Amino acid sequence: MTRIFTTGAEEADPNALWSIVDFYSTHHGGQLSFGANDKITIPPRTGRGVYQLLNQDRLTFDNTITYTELYFGFAINCRTLGISQILYAWTDDPGVYSNFLSIRLASTGAVEVKRTATTIATSAEGVITIGQWYYFEVWFKPLNSNGRAVVKVDGSTVIDFTGDTTNEEEFINAFSFGGNSGDNAGYGGMLLDDIVVNSADGAVNNTYPGMVRLLPIRPDSTGTNSDWTRAGVDLGSDEAQLRNGTWEFAMMQTPDADDLQDAVPEIPDLPAGATITNIVLSVRAKVEAGAGVIAPLVIANGTSDISADQTLVSAWRYYQYAWDVNPDDSAAWDEADLSLLKIGVSS
Repeated sequence: MTRIFTTGAEEADPNALWSIVDFYSTHHGGQLSFGANDKITIPPRTGRGVYQLLNQDRLTFDNTITYTELYFGFAINCRTLGISQILYAWTDDPGVYSNFLSIRLASTGAVEVKRTATTIATSAEGVITIGQWYYFEVWFKPLNSNGRAVVKVDGSTVIDFTGDTTNEEEFINAFSFGGNSGDNAGYGGMLLDDIVVNSADGAVNNTYPGMVRLLPIRPDSTGTNSDWTRAGVDLGSDEAQLRNGTWEFAMMQTPDADDLQDAVPEIPDLPAGATITNIVLSVRAKVEAGAGVIAPLVIANGTSDISADQTLVSAWRYYQYAWDVNPDDSAAWDEADLSLLKIGVSS
């Protein structure tokens, strides 16, 4: 699969999802849930979670793999404009964060693409205004000649640049999201939600993601398989244990390989006309000692599909897999499929 990253800011543990978490603004930066109103007056675009970033805050994802081109999708809502870059695609050797392709929002409401310190493309003014949600789709391909930088805002192309798009390497080794400042009272900053990143490799999820809305669904009731045991605080049911596994007080565990655990998820009420492009499973896990693996799984109308094993480490990390089609019929997902869905993991 070519979907390499998905988050709606629902994970409640950014350190387990992002490689580097720099929240300089300790009073009002970070990840917030709807209802935990830390100087936020605008709710998340979808779900319960949203990131709030000021101009020195940064979230970085670096999984040690380099990519020749990436497609980004993300939603923003800004309090101010023209402070700093909101997206960085790092074009250095792995582990080095000096040269980049980036998106910057000018004070005029224009969108800019920068090659490190050089502005290489600018949209018309007034594309962005404060206090509104916008969905960005970005294609970055770093090459010394015939590279590409394309930016779509709410489905409309505002920048399409071909030329020199790198100051160093012709690959992307990591990416970061940064924020903008709030007003003088410290309110606002930039809200960030519904983030997806696609690699150009493979046959699916290899281009622009579209106008993504990530609707979170959590374990809700008993599933088919129950090979794992409840650990920590026993919440009385496997599905409760799985649903609250973001917090370390409740978890599931197993010492054995190929143990299965699943649950029936919540069923979201999809907007009229919505298309399900992926079912994405995100699992927070670690190995206590020795070696271990985790494999997200779905069961669709009784048909199981288990992802490839992903190697666990000793710290909590998120492990993801995206299903673009229903494994029961190999066709695109539809809303009726959700009532016959189970989600879970294999050890």
